[in-house]
Amino acid sequence: MIPTIRLDEENFQEIFETARKRIPLLYPEWTNFNENDSGIALLELFSWLKEVQEFHLNQVGLEHESVYLKLLGIERKEICPARTVVTCCSVKEETELPEGFQFHAGEIPFCSVERTRLFSGKLWRVRTGNTGRQGYVSEREWDGSDTGWKLPVFTETPEYGNFLEMEFAGKMTGGQTFGFFFRIPEERSAKRNPVSEEFEPLVGIRAECKDNGSDSWKICELVRDDTHAFLYSGIIKIRIPDEMGESGADRIRFVFSEGEYDVVPVLSEILLNPVELCQMEQIGERILGEGTGFPNQRFPLESAGTIPASVELEAEAPEHPGIFEPWRRVRDFSGSKPEDRHFVVDGESGDICFGDGIHGLPPEGIIRLIRLGRTEGVGGNVKKGQIHPGRSEEEKIHLFEAWNFEDVTGGADRESTKSCFERFEAELAKKYSAVTKADYEELIKRAPGLLIERVKVVRADWEHNRIVAAVKPWSEKKCPQLSAGYRKNITKFMDKKRILGTDLQIAEPEYIQIRVYADLELVAWYRDTEQVLKGKIRRYFEEFCSDFGSPVLYSGLYGFLDGLQGIRRIRSLTIDAAGQGILRNVNGDVFLPSAGLAVLEQIQLSVSYTG
Repeated sequence: MIPTIRLDEENFQEIFETARKRIPLLYPEWTNFNENDSGIALLELFSWLKEVQEFHLNQVGLEHESVYLKLLGIERKEICPARTVVTCCSVKEETELPEGFQFHAGEIPFCSVERTRLFSGKLWRVRTGNTGRQGYVSEREWDGSDTGWKLPVFTETPEYGNFLEMEFAGKMTGGQTFGFFFRIPEERSAKRNPVSEEFEPLVGIRAECKDNGSDSWKICELVRDDTHAFLYSGIIKIRIPDEMGESGADRIRFVFSEGEYDVVPVLSEILLNPVELCQMEQIGERILGEGTGFPNQRFPLESAGTIPASVELEAEAPEHPGIFEPWRRVRDFSGSKPEDRHFVVDGESGDICFGDGIHGLPPEGIIRLIRLGRTEGVGGNVKKGQIHPGRSEEEKIHLFEAWNFEDVTGGADRESTKSCFERFEAELAKKYSAVTKADYEELIKRAPGLLIERVKVVRADWEHNRIVAAVKPWSEKKCPQLSAGYRKNITKFMDKKRILGTDLQIAEPEYIQIRVYADLELVAWYRDTEQVLKGKIRRYFEEFCSDFGSPVLYSGLYGFLDGLQGIRRIRSLTIDAAGQGILRNVNGDVFLPSAGLAVLEQIQLSVSYTG
């Protein structure tokens, strides 16, 4: 580790004493060391000067820290606007919200991120079933008030043709795009990894629609799917076919077409007309000032909370008066050439800065601000139910009502230099490439979009660059297997992490069925001990025998039972195992293969009570 160097380790007195002790060596005739001596006074002056110089040399300013961060390959995060989704209800008539439509939470402005079509009908009924069978598996009416119900999106074991159907009181016009928000509760015992751009959905779904008077379903274009086939809560947008015309569609369904879920998704809420909002106020075109052609020009924006990425401006070309040319925003001028039309947004002061003529061209002529966005940062994280349509409370929107059903999150102020250095240190501790066994195990667990419970490298042939990793997915099943979707996503994710030329193979867990038989003598007053014992034996296996290749030791289980309260004596204990590759010794221990996982299949207790 690089040592930390301090340039001002000595104080004034230490500097002065060191210098005074050298006087006899350098000039023995100098014998008066009192403070009234002019030479000592001069020595004190130089000692003070050295202390001041060392102090200033040891200081690191913001400009130095910015350069250090750039050398480390990291940048401070700029102010970030909060984002949320609102549902628009009580829509009087089908209408279209433009991009940038204004909402507010008190005095905090929000605006829509994209153009959204609002449906004026209501969700009336939800059904699940199979397209190849007559009748429905389940059906229930929906009035929007019951938010406590849970419904499997498809069946308990989804197969081709399973569907989720929504019937509406109203028609969706053909050729238009409509959105729905589906809330999928997360499993409390396991958290799914966040998705990335490389993630491939585990299953395939298609969207269909039809009119109540028609017998055939028509394919709808799936415009957007933030749920990734109902793995996460999010927005799904579909486009009604043009041939539906004004008659429209009053039924939408999502049909399961291929793949396999790790956990069957459960639906807890459906919200119509979701609109994605950003806590940002757009400021339109205005004249920023007039450039002089001198270096290092600065122009204040006079707007706190400016989002640097949102700033667009243009300046008048000196050789062509009245013609404006666009300028490009950069993080700094270090890579700018003398002729480059670059500018920097100072995140601290909020000023627009231009180059010095060597790094970046100084503007000459009128500078026009095209647009910018400002945000409250962390102040935009408001509670749920606070957002309403319109610019302010005085502006009433009667066409629809809006409600943010979740707390607003994501808003953040500009990152401090100290926090950025701390983030860099935290990033250094993370693994980004696979070299050792531990690297492979940690990275595979982070595969995007998956629920992975356990990973172990069971074979490492470094000579031939071959790695075999056993992976157990999290599942409600007792002995889950890896689906094709899991293998594809793990392989795709690890392709960028492994060393070039390394062959990574993903192996299935080898489940070893364990049965425990015990004859116990219990204390008479522990009447409920039998059920309690079974629960404790299961917890013992979860704690000591749940990893890949973990042996099931006879002595360990015997000692565990012998130490439990309520057991007077263990008459007999037998551990039976069934599976491939297991070994046993004379002590009754069961040794599993490297990819083996012990599964407690049965606990059979024979108990008797004594006083």
